[in-house]
Amino acid sequence: MSGEVSQAIDPKVLWGGGRSPFSMSYGKMMMWFFLISDALTFGGLLTALGYMRHRFGDVWPKSEEVFYHFPFAGHTHLPLLYVAMMTFILIVSSVTMVLAVEAGHRMDKKKVTLWLAL
Repeated sequence: MSGEVSQAIDPKVLWGGGRSPFSMSYGKMMMWFFLISDALTFGGLLTALGYMRHRFGDVWPKSEEVFYHFPFAGHTHLPLLYVAMMTFILIVSSVTMVLAVEAGHRMDKKKVTLWLAL
């Protein structure tokens, strides 16, 4: 049989509210956590990209040939169409995010799920 013992914590040790221990608001601290985690994530991804390009340079695509690989177009040179497609994808994803945020403000859970899924 195992037993459980709990001790009362001295009230002088507990933080009772008032001034924050870090002298900053919760939102500001969470923003710093986000910025640091974002920097570490993209730093790791860029480091991995650099390693992969250095390690597998012989099979890595050459930058001059990137626009020759437009989907379903063979090896034709379509740089403007490629950029237009990427811009269209970026705009559509931004619009769906705005619509999801707007549905969230209306507390419409089904619409939020729909717009985020697109």
